[in-house]
Amino acid sequence: MIKKALIIRIVLLVILIGGYVCSALKVNHFRDSVQSSQRASAFMVSPELLEVAAGEFKGILADYLLLKASTFLGGRYSTTKEDWEAVYTLFSQSLALDPYFFQTCYYIQATLPWEAKMPQRAIELLEISKQHRPWDWQPGFYIGFDYYYFLKDNLSGSKYLMEASEKPGASPLLALLGARLSQKGGQAKAGIVFLKTMYENEENEDTKKQIEQRIHALRGVLIIEKAIKKFTIKYNHPPKKLDELITAKILPALPENPYKKSFDYKDGMIGF
Repeated sequence: MIKKALIIRIVLLVILIGGYVCSALKVNHFRDSVQSSQRASAFMVSPELLEVAAGEFKGILADYLLLKASTFLGGRYSTTKEDWEAVYTLFSQSLALDPYFFQTCYYIQATLPWEAKMPQRAIELLEISKQHRPWDWQPGFYIGFDYYYFLKDNLSGSKYLMEASEKPGASPLLALLGARLSQKGGQAKAGIVFLKTMYENEENEDTKKQIEQRIHALRGVLIIEKAIKKFTIKYNHPPKKLDELITAKILPALPENPYKKSFDYKDGMIGF
């Protein structure tokens, strides 16, 4: 009986491996046949209409549309603006049919913001993945990164990274990064409040030490920011150096930086 079950498993394994090899060869062959003049294409059908038309075959059609986009991208030599519009349409249609599939989310982040220079439209699609995968920290992390890196929006980036850090399996570093972006966006107090919550709920002692260190740094930033405001009101201009806060007797001394270096002050921003 045991021997029979083992044989069945081996046969199934061989069939699965054979199917995978055939599929991989088929995709590679298709990619090799893609000519440099060949353009990406998509049916200009709204995702909502496509969802109705697909009926019970939504999953299969979603996989096909994603495969069509990824195959084109993998075999192309050059990509035009029209190609990216078609790829964007394929992604949005695939996502409408199966918003739970992570691979779609992954391809969107890997191509639209980087190669297509379409970070805002990538965020629009990633929001759909984030909404349907509330347990997953990765869509929120991608959105936060896009806001920070491509759109230079520290506050929005901070918001998404902080949200992502609260999901199961997320690295605690996301919380630290989110708090740092919050401070860069002029929201040091919000960063402190968030990190305090993280500290109270964290069980790992090493992680708690890192969070505590970042809280101390942000408290120092907050003290300096308030002192700069007082200096600006008193002298009608901000200080050129942080030492001026001491000579003007607004601060008795600069706060201690827990990272064992002086606080930076450049272009009105305080770094640590």
